[in-house]
This record gives sequence, C-alpha cells and structure tokens, in this order.
Amino acid sequence: MEHMKEPDLRRLGEGQQMSRADFLRGIAIAGAGIALGSGLSACSSSTAPASTSTSSAPQRGGKLTIAYIGGGSSETLNPNAPVADIDDARTLALYEGLFQLTPELTLRYVLAESAESNPSASVWTIRLRPDVTFHDGSPFTADDVIYTFQRIADPKNAANQQALTTRLIDVPGMQKLDSLTVRIPLKAPNVFLPFFLDDDSFSIVKSGWVNTDPPNGTGPFKFGSWKPGQFSLFPRNPHYWQHGLPYVDELQLISLPDPTARFNALIGGQVNGMESLSYSQATSLKRTKQAVVLESQGSNMVPIYMAVDLFPFQDNRVRQAMRLIAGRPQLVEEAQSGYATVGNDIFGKGLPNYNSGLQQRVQDIGQAKFLLKQAGHAGLNVTLYTSTAATGMLESATVFATQAAKAGVTVTVKQLPANIYFGPVYLKQNFAQSEWFTEPIVTHWSKSMAPGAEFNETHWNDPQWTSLYNQLLAQRDPGKQQELSHEMQKIEWESGGYLDWGFYPLLDGLSHNVRGIEPNKGGPLGGGIFSRAWLAA
Repeated sequence: MEHMKEPDLRRLGEGQQMSRADFLRGIAIAGAGIALGSGLSACSSSTAPASTSTSSAPQRGGKLTIAYIGGGSSETLNPNAPVADIDDARTLALYEGLFQLTPELTLRYVLAESAESNPSASVWTIRLRPDVTFHDGSPFTADDVIYTFQRIADPKNAANQQALTTRLIDVPGMQKLDSLTVRIPLKAPNVFLPFFLDDDSFSIVKSGWVNTDPPNGTGPFKFGSWKPGQFSLFPRNPHYWQHGLPYVDELQLISLPDPTARFNALIGGQVNGMESLSYSQATSLKRTKQAVVLESQGSNMVPIYMAVDLFPFQDNRVRQAMRLIAGRPQLVEEAQSGYATVGNDIFGKGLPNYNSGLQQRVQDIGQAKFLLKQAGHAGLNVTLYTSTAATGMLESATVFATQAAKAGVTVTVKQLPANIYFGPVYLKQNFAQSEWFTEPIVTHWSKSMAPGAEFNETHWNDPQWTSLYNQLLAQRDPGKQQELSHEMQKIEWESGGYLDWGFYPLLDGLSHNVRGIEPNKGGPLGGGIFSRAWLAA
C-alpha cells in the first residue's frame, strides 16, 4: 500500500492485502471512513501457489486422505460448533464464512465482497459475493447470512460463538438492504469485527437449515458420508464459485487418535497426510526422507491452565507458585526437543501488540515454596489432566511434575484419550493443558478470556481487564491499542490462569506426492484448507 497522508479506506479494490498492523494503522488515519478493502485480499484462483507446490501445473483427480487425531463420539457436522481439528477441517471443506485469515494473518474476502463501517465502527455494512450457490443449487443471499447469525445467537443450537455473538452484535437489528447487502449493528463499537468473523464457527448455512439436515454449504467439497470418530468422505463440488477448484475428486478425513498409527499410515502410504507429528517423528522424517515435514512457525502453545475460581487456584499465590516452578528451558528442551521457544505466561509472542517488556519469569523454587506455605498449601497434591491431543502436551506435563516435586508439590499426571480430551470434561477441570494456534491477540482473547469466550479454560473474569478489553475494541489509534493491550497482558502476567511456558511450530506430515498444502501458523495441515491440494503422479 502506498504511503498516503489520508488514505481512502471507504472503498478499496479487491486483490489488495496488508498486514493486520497496517490495516489498523489505516483505520486510525482514515477516521470517518472505515473499510476493509485494503486489509483483505480477494479469494480467487489466482492466489499464489502453496509452498509445497512445484512449478508444474496442478494435476486433477484422485482421493486426498488425511489422518487427524479426531474427536471420537463428540465429533460434529455442525459448522457453527466445531471443537476438534477434524471438525474444523470438515467445516472448511463443506462451508465458508465471510472472511478468512490467511497464513500471514491478513484477512481475505471469501463470501464477503466488501465491508465498511460507520464513523464510530458501531455499524458494519457487508456486500456479498454474487453468483455463489449452495450445494443444493440454491443462490447464496443476504437471507442466509442473517439466518446464520440468528442461528448462532440461539442458545438451542449450542454454537461456539453464541455468547460472543449476542454480546457483540444486535442480531435482531440486522437488516437486509438488498439481496446481497447486509447491515450489522453492534451493541458496542468494534473496529476489529471482520477479524472476529473469520472464525470457521461463523460459517454460513442456508436459511432454514437445521442440524438434522444433510450438510449444505458453499464450500469446495460436498457431503458424501461420515461416521463420527472414524471417517468423512466428501466429493468435489463441481459448481464451486472458485472455478477450477478443488483439484482432487474426493477428500477423505480419517480419525486416528493414536500417534503411532497415524505415523505408520503416512509412511505406509495409507494416508497422504497426518496431523501432529511428534518431535521424534519429525526428526526421523527429516533424516530418512520417508515423508515431508510441514513446519509452520508461529505463536502456537500447549499451556498449562488453572481455573481461577476453583480450588486451590482461586488463590493467586498458588497460581504464581506454579508459574515459578516451571523450568522453561528444560520444558522446551525435553518436552519439545528444542523446537520451541521460551514463553512468559501470555499469548502472542512475536505478534503485533505483544508485551515484550514484561520481565521474563524464571524458575524460582524457593519463592514458589514460600508462596504455597503463605497460602496454606505447603505439600500440595494436585492432578494435572493431559493427553497426546497435541504435540508435546503429555511430555511437558511429565517434565513439569518432576519440577514440581522440588517445591514439595505432588503433581499426578492423568492422561486422557486424545479423541475425548476436548470432549465433555473440557472446561470443567481445575488444572489441565490445552492447545492454541496462532491468531491476532485480540481474537485469541475473545475466545479464551473475554466475557462470553467460548473456551474460557481459566474461568477468567477480571473487571479491570474486561474494561480495558472493551476500550480496545473501540480504539482506532494504534498507539493507544498497544498501550491497552500491554496493560491487559500485565494483568494476565500478574494474576492470570495460564502457564504459557513455550511456543512451538506446528509439525505435520505429508507424503511426497502432495502439493498445494502450505504452512499455516493458524492451524495444522495448512489450516485444514484443502481446496488447492493436488496429488502429483
């Protein structure tokens, strides 16, 4: 983007793309005219090829088979309520949203063609892409967008973003201006709204669709068959609006919770790709060349989390003691084979508005023992729930338990099966681990810590932090955005429920004939986007 004193952001053409920081800077300068044209890129078949592609033209046909960890019986076809990574991949295959986050964390137009707000960013107007059809042949219109948001806001549908949607958007006040234009009034200003709507939980369904209906989206693949916890089979959508895509005839997603089984299926040729290589598996593949390691650098983490309202972690002294127990370099080296970098108990290392000025927390067993004694918890016994659901999760739990013993804390590591780990007991435990992928810090907060957050693992509810968060959503000035973000992270660092000990790259495996799946810091296996994947002869 050219450097201009007063860039016109009211209507900028498709095909342009800028970073999140540049986009926000543009908002601050433009003042009255807020549009996302320059912060978004057109989603078309002209997009640059993925990093795994070669100079040869994509070949058509064949079945692409991908092995995911899976989610067992909790797997779902509800596009507005995915939980496991395989649910996300299904949703991205069958459905689409208005916007999509790119591997570079910029936003791309998908079903939206343009977006602009009023001067206060309290009302957004979305122009929709024409000539898009659902899998049943019916046209995509503004009615479908309004219905989708109404559906998400309805508690009966158990949508992931139900609380967030009703908190941010005046859903009853949404208006259809014409068949391809929607006006979205907000309950409070939000200059980041399109970044919030990029989540696949906001995938658009056809007006009138209910969970018991067969899937009917606008995505690159159509529904074929599935068995929860086992497999999904989707044929290509021959009428997809991105003409020429997808390249493969069928997409098959397999649930394989056992990491060794996934690895053996990859090197044995039964699957074309697998989610979540272990560090030893990745090291082996780099040495033997039996398959390709897809490495996606970013601010990904498998933190330990503590519910701030449950015993014994409602006492911040106990939470701080746990953070001081953690020997971070040892965790990075032993649990993640040196692939990770040390974390400092806040999300987003390396991203815009990350507070790098906070003192790096280091292991201090003496101070940890002092805090525990002061809190009346000397000789504490706790259970740490873990799994192999993410690379390095179980390993880091084991290392941490050994470190905790030095402070007189007995940590019992309880391993749960990977395919049920993010099932019914998730969000109810007092001491457990999770996995977070790279995304803008402000949207990470919306999912993990803000009021109505869909995955509020730590049960966070701090009035001062929430007040700053609401100010951030309405703030146009980049400098003030940074100040607010840094202040919020300082509060987290001092009293939050996360022990973010390290950040690591995503490591997945691909067979040598797979092309068109590029590293994506926002999620495994290229973010689960397979419309451009193809199989070389």
